[in-house]
Amino acid sequence: MKQRLIELDILRGLSILGMILVITPGNWSKRFNWMNHAEWRGYPLSDMIFPTFLFCVGMAMIISLNSRTNQQKSTSQLFVKIVKRTILLILIGLIINGFPFYELTTIRIPGVLQRIALCYFITGSLWIMFKKITPNKIELSLLVSGILILIFYYILLYHIPVPSEGITGVSSSNSWPAFIDQNIFGIQHLWPYGTTNGKVTYDPEGILASFPASVNIIFGILIGSFHLKNNNLYNFPFLIGFGLILMLIGMGLDYFEIMPIIKKIWTSSFVLLSSGFSILTLGIVQLLINYLPKTKKLFFPFIVYGANAILAFTVSNMLIPIFELKVSEQSIRDIGYHFFRSIISNEQFASLCFSLLFLVVLYWGLKILYNLKIFLKV
Repeated sequence: MKQRLIELDILRGLSILGMILVITPGNWSKRFNWMNHAEWRGYPLSDMIFPTFLFCVGMAMIISLNSRTNQQKSTSQLFVKIVKRTILLILIGLIINGFPFYELTTIRIPGVLQRIALCYFITGSLWIMFKKITPNKIELSLLVSGILILIFYYILLYHIPVPSEGITGVSSSNSWPAFIDQNIFGIQHLWPYGTTNGKVTYDPEGILASFPASVNIIFGILIGSFHLKNNNLYNFPFLIGFGLILMLIGMGLDYFEIMPIIKKIWTSSFVLLSSGFSILTLGIVQLLINYLPKTKKLFFPFIVYGANAILAFTVSNMLIPIFELKVSEQSIRDIGYHFFRSIISNEQFASLCFSLLFLVVLYWGLKILYNLKIFLKV
């Protein structure tokens, strides 16, 4: 087995574990505030989880592409691989969305894996294109592309009128991201909780916002390239410093009302803040495992989760509707919550314990696969 990049597995494990923790409470209305996503504007800790996973996708992606390039894979072979992986991720995402009843008239079409797939396709295509036309400046070309995407997204939202609506900015009901998803998918195929005044209007994993979200992957590619080239910049002082700078820029854009931080339409300021958070966290992890090597033992569960992240995400999401099945007039989730509530006075902590129990059970299954060196590759 190839030597794995431990800090990448840890960061990916932290993000996937966070994603699962947020979606498996014992009671949806009894959660700690840090587990809730922002209603619209804002940046709670939970909103940093998915962008961090995208950042990890970028790091893993450049390592994989570099390996395939060293194996003298042609441009067409690389592109076919990217397309196949994109299609497979979309299909898995749709399987998750429809499970277990598959009501095709109302199935949600966008989703987390679909967002990952689109971002992967965008960045992978850019990487292949730049490898062909600017082989010695791929990273610089990607960085410039990412900056241009963020600038254009800002211009689109604030300076280009939505048909029949005008300039709508970051509205949840008729901004460009909402308009495109409503007209391509139809409201019946969007996230049922993406509502404005009680009416479904947007999807947080829609098409247009996947373009700025792809910049999170670009930052992952850049940092992964530093690692592959043994660049002096791949060290915790730079990672922590660079991460803080990006976060401050993102928060500055929000504070001065240039562009608010909104995860649900993935604003440019959110990209900078969340990418900075991911890089900062990677730097902290690297610092800990390099200078406090015993922390590797503490991080081991995250390594296990990170090594089979897609599998962990898929299993947990497909079990969500199972948790809602009724057993003696109560759902499995309710039974678990009330069990913990009977021994724990704090409602939020009782709800959290249900999530933690699920994470522990899933961990032991993933650990068996890890020990057998079985890793799901999409």
